[in-house]
Amino acid sequence: MLFQNSKTRLVGISDGVFAVVLTIMVLNIKVPTGHLSITQVQSLLQAIFTYLISFAVVAQYWQYHQECFGHNANLPTGIYILNNCYLSLICLIPFVTAWLKESQSSSYSAIVFAVVIAAVDILQLIMFQRVIRANLQPSQQLSPHDREEYRSVKMMVVISGLYLLVSLTVPHLILLIIAAGLTFRVITTRFMRRFKQPPFN
Repeated sequence: MLFQNSKTRLVGISDGVFAVVLTIMVLNIKVPTGHLSITQVQSLLQAIFTYLISFAVVAQYWQYHQECFGHNANLPTGIYILNNCYLSLICLIPFVTAWLKESQSSSYSAIVFAVVIAAVDILQLIMFQRVIRANLQPSQQLSPHDREEYRSVKMMVVISGLYLLVSLTVPHLILLIIAAGLTFRVITTRFMRRFKQPPFN
């Protein structure tokens, strides 16, 4: 075959985008100079907290992205378009993070932040579904590990609905709720793995 989509290049450009996004987010934190007032220290700490939460969010997406595009997966053609849409939303995370920081978690910035997260989660779920359909025969079942990853991705969509609700009602708490959501998912997954059971039955 002369012309063919390259999974290697898809993964390569995706990893490159993730690397750039993870790096540039820290540039939104202005380096302090001179003596800092209490207010400036609080503002700096808030900026660092916002950065750490956003870094954790993007790092989580990278983790699931590399799970979705594992070595043995055959990729349907449409997944390349979906992946580009997914990466374009990932690239928005530094922007919405900066907006959230500068606006002190205003309602508009919190809503846009939550919408971007929800859209990424939905696209991530669709990509997982497409990869499963392309690789799983009707007589086959997902392995326990794959089932656990797929359920975690579905749970992320549900949790992003909570983020949207928080952004509409108490926007100043959005980062704390996202931090709690990340912590909940990690702790629950580790707890279930310890007892050899898939999470979120």
